[in-house]
Amino acid sequence: MRRRMITLIAGVLGAACAKEVVEPPPPPPPPPNVVLVIGDGFGAGAWSLAREWARTRGEELVLDHGSAVGFLEVHAGDALVTDSGAAATAWSTGRLGPRFRVGPAEGEEVIPLFERLRAAGRAFGLATTSRITHATPAGFYARVPDREREDEIAVQLLDARPDVAIGGGRRHFRPRAAGGSRTDGRDLLSEAEADGIAVRSELAGPLPVDRPVLALLAESHLPHELDREEDEPDLAELAVAAVRRLEATGRSWFLLVEEGRIDSAAHDHDGPGLALNTVRLDRAVRALIEVTDRERTLVVVGSDHATASPVFLEFAHPESLEVVTASIERMAERIFEGRAWRGTPAELEEKAIPILDRGARHTGLRPETLDGLITAANRYDRRAVLGTAVSRRFGIAFLPCEDQVASAEVHGHTGEPVPVRAWGPRASEVAGVRDHGELGRWIAEVLELPPAAAPDSAAESADSVSADSASIDSDAGGG
Repeated sequence: MRRRMITLIAGVLGAACAKEVVEPPPPPPPPPNVVLVIGDGFGAGAWSLAREWARTRGEELVLDHGSAVGFLEVHAGDALVTDSGAAATAWSTGRLGPRFRVGPAEGEEVIPLFERLRAAGRAFGLATTSRITHATPAGFYARVPDREREDEIAVQLLDARPDVAIGGGRRHFRPRAAGGSRTDGRDLLSEAEADGIAVRSELAGPLPVDRPVLALLAESHLPHELDREEDEPDLAELAVAAVRRLEATGRSWFLLVEEGRIDSAAHDHDGPGLALNTVRLDRAVRALIEVTDRERTLVVVGSDHATASPVFLEFAHPESLEVVTASIERMAERIFEGRAWRGTPAELEEKAIPILDRGARHTGLRPETLDGLITAANRYDRRAVLGTAVSRRFGIAFLPCEDQVASAEVHGHTGEPVPVRAWGPRASEVAGVRDHGELGRWIAEVLELPPAAAPDSAAESADSVSADSASIDSDAGGG
């Protein structure tokens, strides 16, 4: 009897102990995915052109319905108005820096975003309609003192090994002997394939998921929307392909998506091209919102700066943009064939009018326009003169050329704050006004990444940037 009682007590005590076992807490949820969508040169003027164009077609922009909207100041560390390289570096590092530099300076103990993502075991990638070595994408993985060093930036992209990289710029990966721009003789595409990277020249079929993907779809930038052929991919297709590849990793991820041709069209004073490139950006944002998990993915849409202050005038008829079939860049190529005009104004008009008529139903050039086309210093100025004339017909005006060329470095970028919109987790936090560095720090916080630099170093940099910015002359040229 006594032995049975001891056994019974032991069983009861054992059951009680078993009940007291505490289950371990579930692991914390992974950080959200983040898509940063950048419209280069995408200010309120470009947005207004696009939304009026969409309205004439009975459409609405998804950009009109952001779940949260704020504004970004467009300062650089050394100027009132940034350039793309400085803005991208600020998003990548959380700190304002000088124009034209890409990434932290040599010796600066600051870690770009892609390096921090790799260290944290995250997936990351980019998709752009510009060259993949251009200033905006380069700011996330490269370190060069001058954004023009794109051959050098191409090498650093391969070193960064993003899970997926889609854009233009093939020429910077090939030697001159093979039709590229490299003077060192290196064939980076062959090197990439030997290093296990899948190299593609088109987006035909699903991307490989067992190795990094480098898809270079053009020698330079991808075409303006007006010039895009039916068999050439839309930005939305680039963005969705990149998302699919990142999701295949099974890890949290970050994706940069850029519509780089908004800025190009604005520099060219190409009102119709600007409107259509902005609509292309909107399609990509809509696609990203639809294909990503809204509970798990933050989509942020912003810009580095506005360009050339485009506006519809009171006599404008946005529906007339329907007749335009070619960008100013494409029409200027056909007229000038890459050279300054060597003939008379009458001969220029004789050659230009049929091209302008086919591309934009434009059938006359004023004497001052012909003079401006002949005396323009370079192809960029010629395009701005031509774009001003064509856009005027549709009631679209830009900041006058003579006001833009005051800077010998970069012209046309303007200093008004640019909108930033967001959808998804923590989207409401974009409300308010912040600078590019603050946006970069917030994105890193959402991604649960460590700071780009030690706290003391970051504070010292912020202080020096503030001091530099406070002393800038208000007449300084745009970045």
